[in-house]
Amino acid sequence: MATTQIDPATEEPPPRELPAGGVLMQKTPSGVQRVIVDVGESGRLLGQLVATAVREPRGYWGATRDEMYSMLRFCWLPVTLAVGGFTFLIANYAYDLLSLLGAGNRLGTYFVFASIREISPFCTGMAVAGVMGTAMTADLGARRIREELDALTVLGIDAVRTLVLPRVLAITVMMVLFNILGSLLGIGMARVSATWLGDTSPGAYMGNIFGALTVPELGGTVIKTLMVGLFIGVVAAHKGLTAKGGAEGVGRAVNEAVVLSFAAIWVINFIVNATMLGLFPEMLMNR
Repeated sequence: MATTQIDPATEEPPPRELPAGGVLMQKTPSGVQRVIVDVGESGRLLGQLVATAVREPRGYWGATRDEMYSMLRFCWLPVTLAVGGFTFLIANYAYDLLSLLGAGNRLGTYFVFASIREISPFCTGMAVAGVMGTAMTADLGARRIREELDALTVLGIDAVRTLVLPRVLAITVMMVLFNILGSLLGIGMARVSATWLGDTSPGAYMGNIFGALTVPELGGTVIKTLMVGLFIGVVAAHKGLTAKGGAEGVGRAVNEAVVLSFAAIWVINFIVNATMLGLFPEMLMNR
């Protein structure tokens, strides 16, 4: 079989054939390519976090506890104001509407759906992404720009395990705890609207709350907030670790992390709600 001889002085080697995936990526618009690359790199970072956490499940819980305390200090007020203010406003509107229909005492049933399923996870996710997600991205991005992460690698320190894993765990766990706080706060604000500003008795309001509250409802909100917290942590870490271009690049990474987190909250909320309602149709019953 004859082979092609290439004279390096006169001829160039034939172009290397790209795999099918490479050809497809070349034909994909640049914006879509960027999204695909971000998803792949974020998934790889998540795999690294899971691997290092499972392979050696010691040594990072103290840092995780400190990060959780830091989140509690900086996030409790934004979460309280976001959830409390929004639920109080919605509760007043809802009570006025239900009163026009002659069902003002059903506000408790409505707010199981409104606060626990929708308002509290949404507002809590927004507050956590806006406060702690941005702080995490900015800190890791500044370390990347100052080449501190490269210095840690030279010293043999795993930056992902040391700097990223405790923060992602803290955001994931505190997201669930803040959502519990927000749900209780939302139910309390609705009770103020129903009993203090309206003419519903506290017993009737709480009876509707416990009558409509189900285990799938509580399980769904926990799963939802776990997914949201994990997504915020991983995306914020990824954007910070890959920041480049000086201070402007860090600011751009923070902006991208916030936008992606806000969009993911909507998507995860829809997917989890649709899945839970499909698996447990009794969640739609008005008791």
